[in-house]
Amino acid sequence: MSLSAAVLCHALPLVFAQSTEHSPTAVVKDAFCPLQPGCVKIKGFSGDKIDTCIRNRIAAQNVEELIEPFQKRPERQLWRCEFWGKWFTSAAAAYQYTKDKQLRSIVDKAVAELLATQNPNGYIGTYQDDAHLQGWDVWGRKYVLLGLLDYYDITSDRDTLSAAVRQADFLLSEVGPGKADIVKLGHWNGMAASSILEPVMLLYRKTGQKRYLDFARYIVGQWSSPNGPDLIEKALANVPVYRMFGDDPNLSQHPHYPEGYGAYGKSKAYEMMSCFNGLAQLYRFDNDPRYGRALENIWENIRKNEITIVGSGSDMERWFGGRYRQTQVVRDWMETCVTVTWMQLCYQMLCLTGQPRFADEIEISAYNALLGAMKQDGTWWSHYSPLSGIRGPAPKQCDMNQNCCVANGPRGMMLLPKVAVMCDGQGPVVNLYFEGRAKVLLSTANGVELVMKTDYPRGDTITITVRPDRPESFPVSLRIPAWSQKNLLKINAQNWHTQPAAGTYLEIRRQWQDADVLELKLDTRGRICSAPNSQNYLAVMRGPIVLAVDSRLSAFPTDTELVLKKDDTGYIKLDKTSIEKNLNIQMAFTVQCLDRKTGNTVNLLLCDYASAGNTWNDSSRFCVWLPQPFDAEVLKPRL
Repeated sequence: MSLSAAVLCHALPLVFAQSTEHSPTAVVKDAFCPLQPGCVKIKGFSGDKIDTCIRNRIAAQNVEELIEPFQKRPERQLWRCEFWGKWFTSAAAAYQYTKDKQLRSIVDKAVAELLATQNPNGYIGTYQDDAHLQGWDVWGRKYVLLGLLDYYDITSDRDTLSAAVRQADFLLSEVGPGKADIVKLGHWNGMAASSILEPVMLLYRKTGQKRYLDFARYIVGQWSSPNGPDLIEKALANVPVYRMFGDDPNLSQHPHYPEGYGAYGKSKAYEMMSCFNGLAQLYRFDNDPRYGRALENIWENIRKNEITIVGSGSDMERWFGGRYRQTQVVRDWMETCVTVTWMQLCYQMLCLTGQPRFADEIEISAYNALLGAMKQDGTWWSHYSPLSGIRGPAPKQCDMNQNCCVANGPRGMMLLPKVAVMCDGQGPVVNLYFEGRAKVLLSTANGVELVMKTDYPRGDTITITVRPDRPESFPVSLRIPAWSQKNLLKINAQNWHTQPAAGTYLEIRRQWQDADVLELKLDTRGRICSAPNSQNYLAVMRGPIVLAVDSRLSAFPTDTELVLKKDDTGYIKLDKTSIEKNLNIQMAFTVQCLDRKTGNTVNLLLCDYASAGNTWNDSSRFCVWLPQPFDAEVLKPRL
């Protein structure tokens, strides 16, 4: 389904667009809508990670530390201004997910203390009066607006919405035709400042005030001005994202990089995708087909050129053709902010189109790059996520006990309940498989509860009990991942008439009775993946999970030559293996290999990427891509 053919979700409004008497009507309708907050509860493997993040990072945040820069306004160039909004949007989502009273008191206090810093002119920020619009000021105002609008979704508090309006109107008094040029402000070819497009459009959705729609159109128009980043035209022309802004001599001359490596260092990944997330919001109300094509093109452009096997990209936070550099030594692989924003872009595309490939990408990013960046106890995050070597904690920034990725990582975690089960206007759509339950309200006012039992992604079988309040005919759609080639579905213990096809939504339309049972078995056989643009390296995946060698589990001399034993269909047998609990490894598998030098069978022990290197020190060096210099099946583990 193309963007222009997206269909209306009749059952529920978008979580971003709480209805008011002024709400405008979108002209491009979403194919999928999230459920009402609190209607999804995830337990088991994924739920434990979400709960840990909420308990030990989100709820544990020192709010006063985030508020202090807004009270003192010391800023002229740094980005203290983003931390409150990043943290708050995850906290608001966590409250909506849990309905926890203590968390509610935290978010109430955070908003009250922030609003107490608002100037009479409407400004809420950390920058000195004579430094407005410099550095990261507009970028920080974006995150303030996102946080206030999320709080309004929770409370319907008109004072909060009024504060957001005053914040936006003050920006409109400073920026626009005849005033400061949005694309000349801040950093990264105007992308950081102009990414405020997203909350401006969300404010338009909540107020219906045309000045915000006009300002959004102004922002996008300036992208094509002589000073702008020209994002839409470049996306339509399929210019690779790493080539969009030419040379960065500071990177080209850096001794870390081989010749030409830093030539595309101005293509800042996080800020670019933030702009396209805003464009998705404008597209819903402008219905410019160029916007739809640009969104589709940029998503495919990034996936094709930048996204690695673990579902993220970038080096030194820039696009650099990273999908084809995965086996190279890269110092600053895959910023966590890039991971989260890639997931958000995939989410926008999933809502707009209803295509399963976007949910596929979210799942891979979540289980690998995102979880791999979170400390096991959830208290901190990595700034960068390498494909080999050592993980490490994100450094503190801006003289605060904070970091951009530490603030942003939880936003990726709190996106998962919104993605897990959605509605297509007719019935529930299951995007992610988990232990837990979801409650869907159909357009007929019939409530349907889905109760899921599974140990996925450790296991391969998901049981879903469908419990409508009253019997009714409606579709239940199940995502069949593109990697899952051999699938089996049973309904009330009877085999489905056809094999569910990979890379599709399997729509099951029937007269549902209380306690009808679906049993889906996915294909989690071990897969060998060759590195893009290099036939000299292999990696192993099991379902959505990328596997890695970890020095705690496998220690081979560097001259060992191993051949993976594949079956006739090209898959490899992975046997689940128990690991000492103190290693905190979530999944481990043994694969049999042949040592070409000795002729002996050797057991190679692999673990999930998110667990590999989780000591964050030299005791757990790890590697995803394994060199195979002799033929397509030979591995030489090198840690």
